[in-house]
This record gives sequence, C-alpha cells and structure tokens, in this order.
Amino acid sequence: MAELAVERPGDIYEALVVLPHIPKHDQLGEDSKRRRKCTPSPETNSPSKSVILSPSGALPSERIIVSLQETRFASYANYFPSGEVAIQKRFFLEPRHNHPETLFSYFPTNDNLPCRHIILPFHLRHNNTAFNAENSRILSHLFPDTREVSFDGYFLIFWLDRLPPKPWPITIAGVQPYLTLDPNDEGPTPPIKRPSRSIFRVSPELDGSEANADRVFEVARDFFLDAEIHITEIQYWGGFLVIVLEEKDTNLKKVPSSVAKCRCFYVYEQEMDRQLPARSAAKRVCDSGFGIIDNTKYDVLRPGVILSSVSSENEVSTETEHLTSSGVLVENEMGHKYLTVASHGVAYGENIFHPSSPGTEIGKLILEGPHTDIALAKLHDTTTFLNETFESATDGTDPVSLSGLVPAHEVQIGSTIYMNNPFTGYSEGTCGARSWTRVPSDDPHVPNLHWVKTQWSYLGQGFQEQLEDGVCGSAIWSESGKVLAFFRYAPASGPYKDWCMSIAAGNLIDRGYKLAT
Repeated sequence: MAELAVERPGDIYEALVVLPHIPKHDQLGEDSKRRRKCTPSPETNSPSKSVILSPSGALPSERIIVSLQETRFASYANYFPSGEVAIQKRFFLEPRHNHPETLFSYFPTNDNLPCRHIILPFHLRHNNTAFNAENSRILSHLFPDTREVSFDGYFLIFWLDRLPPKPWPITIAGVQPYLTLDPNDEGPTPPIKRPSRSIFRVSPELDGSEANADRVFEVARDFFLDAEIHITEIQYWGGFLVIVLEEKDTNLKKVPSSVAKCRCFYVYEQEMDRQLPARSAAKRVCDSGFGIIDNTKYDVLRPGVILSSVSSENEVSTETEHLTSSGVLVENEMGHKYLTVASHGVAYGENIFHPSSPGTEIGKLILEGPHTDIALAKLHDTTTFLNETFESATDGTDPVSLSGLVPAHEVQIGSTIYMNNPFTGYSEGTCGARSWTRVPSDDPHVPNLHWVKTQWSYLGQGFQEQLEDGVCGSAIWSESGKVLAFFRYAPASGPYKDWCMSIAAGNLIDRGYKLAT
C-alpha cells in the first residue's frame, strides 16, 4: 500500500464519503414522497453513504456538490438519483506508517465501513478488461488480510483471513462482491465444474448467440427427450449452458459436450434446493421474528404491497392468512386489466385483501396461468393501482414508472435489476441466466412435460436470510423500468444460494398481455 501512495503522483489516492444529492426542487413534503409508510428492516439496515476512491484531483476540491457526469466517474452516475453527490468528508490517503493494512486504514474509525458502494476509477461491469494487475492490487487493499481477489466477469470474489463487519457494500467497482474465508468457496459464480465426459456435439452448425437462444433450448430439449435422459431445467448463460439432470446416476458420457456451439455443464436436481413455497404454509401479517415489514394500508396500491387471502371457510381467522406481494397491472388485447399475484398464495375464486383480512377487499382471483405460478386478479372499481414503484428510503432513488414487459431475448446477463417488496424493501441485484424450467420439476410421473420461461437473478450475499414466502409475486425490473420477472423462490443452499428464480414476464407476453397504462 505504501507503494500505491508514493509510486507516482497519478496514483496518490484520496477518499470521499458521499451521499446522494437531492436538489431542493425535489425535496417535497413527506406526503408527496412516494415512499413506504413503514420501511422494511433490510432496507433500513442498508447503508446510505458511499465511498469514492479517487486519484488526487480527479474531483474538484472547491465544490461540495459534484455532478459525476462531469468527471471520470460518469459511469457511476446512475447510482445516484440526480447523478450528483454531496461530499460529506474527504481524506487524502497519505501513509500513516510504513505498511498500512488497507486503503480504509486511513479513515477515522467512525468513517470506515459500512458503505453502500465503493466507487473506483474503473468500472468492471462496463469494462471487464479493467481487472488487470494494477487494479487488482487496488482491490486487494480494500479489506484486511485479503489473500486473493478474482473476477469471473460477473462478480468480485474476495478470499480473506477475516471478514469485515456487516453490512457489506452492495457493489465494488460496479459489480457485486462476495466475501469468504473458505478458499474453496467460489461464491455466486455459475456452476461450471461438471462438463460432459464425451466429445459429442449437438447441432454444431447452429449459431448459439442470444438471438437464437430459444432455438438452442428447443434443440437441447428435443435431444434429451429423444435420448430419454430426464432433465428439469436448461439455463442459457450466453456462451454456455447449465443443464439440470433429474437423476444423479445419469451417465455423463451420454450427454452432449455442447449444443449449438454453447458448451454444456451439468448439475443434479438434488443440488438445486428447490424449496418452493407451498400454499399450506400460512403466514401471519406480523411476524416478530422477521423484523419490520411494511404491513400498512395504502389508498393507492403499487407493485410490492402486501396482499392477503384466506379460504372462505376460514376468513375470520388471521391464522390462516396467506401473504403475497402485489405484482403489476397488465391488460389483455381486449383492454381488460388484471393484477398479477403468485397463484400458490391465492386459490381460484378467493377474495384478496390489503393489507390483511379483515381489511380492505381489493379484488378476486379469476385466472391462473397454467404451470407459471402467475395468477391474475380482477380489482374492484374502487381500487386504484399504479404501475409505479416506491421511492427508496435509503438512497433517495426515485419511483420508477414501469414502462413494459421485457421479452426474454432482451434480457441482458450482468445488467442491474431491482425489486421492492414489503419484506425486503428496495433491493438491487444482478441479472443472471434466462432459463426454461420443467413444471412440475419434482414429479417424473407427469405424462405431459410443461416448460416455463424462468429467470435467475443474484440479489446479494446473505439475501436468502431475509426472505419469507410473502415475497413471492414481487416484480423484478431493469434499469430501463421494464418488468423482467416475478419472484418465485430462492435456494437456501447449493450452487444457487442467494440467487432467486423468477417466472419470466415473457410468459405473460406469450399469452397476449402487456403492461397496463
């Protein structure tokens, strides 16, 4: 680190503690702010300040409010609602002793971690090649006792001898980090350790690019069907496929090494930890063991408010309530509007309440999407619903007016995704593989195999610990404000821990629905 500070003038770093700058004309009264009335615990516990580690003089020293668009940090401007930051403190990172332990050892104790983002002069999401020897050296000085740092094109993996205090940063250098003490722990990296033991290639003449992903799926599915090899899922990761084998004793010498120029890797169904939420799992509106959830009543409903249903014979007992989160308002070709909900949480014909029962009855479930877990509810005429998200209480992120449903072929692996629901509040994550999942995946005796478009997303280390069944049905949207998918479940263990599997919005598009205006 001493070399980092004195090697040459351009490498002398300073650190700036910043907060989002909200212009005065946007600082409206609390009633006009479209925030939650009650902020869920995970969002409340998320830090709001960020730290910029900068070459000396890269940010103007005479200004408190800085527009990142005018600096070399322009690629981080979207982290802040106005693109501007308010500098709270700045420190010149002069060596205090011969061998400072980390970049943060320069900070006064009360200005150390936690921070929301660690912003560096390079952005790994926008430029994978920025993970070079020099920048890797900078990253290795962020945490005490760092043994190694790696970057797989999606995530930064830090192998440490001791972990820093939580909460940990949401992003470092533009990507999500993963911190571990286990040298064998590769974090959220896609599982590519089990290739085929054959050199057999399927349709090597077919272009396996994103534009042909649906065709790649069809070719792969048909091969395994003809070969009578049972599979439960096909994941498309761009240049490779991850295929889930139903039976652990499947002979890896009989499965293809590639499909349409996409190399194939295999995992077993028993490794997937598909702990799907069940309708029989009743939830109370207030669960003291979970922390604060937003179970307040809203006159105008939005994506991510609590919905409740009860069986008609038990509608007087809150012990039998089933909680889900509201999705979005969609309309069909006839112009009829419906609210999306998780069908496993609401039975056909049941009334839906907000936020609980007894409470305000907002509508009734009338349509269930076959095998997708997306159901449609008809809202009462007295219920108002806006396809506009809540504002983030943590970093002031503006409400997003959702602008449409995203076809699967427009989903970009590695892009940032967002979710806001009554249990976790505002969350950010990384878009992973688009996939096709066989439903039901755990019943090999079903004669007709149904394949549903699904989507994998990574929502951060430890995210799974924040979940309850009521999160199901929550909309996940992109930076452009388009809805990608609806939350289904998150594995608690295995190679997809802290990932979530969602039902792709493309299933609604295929049935003729679009986002309601």
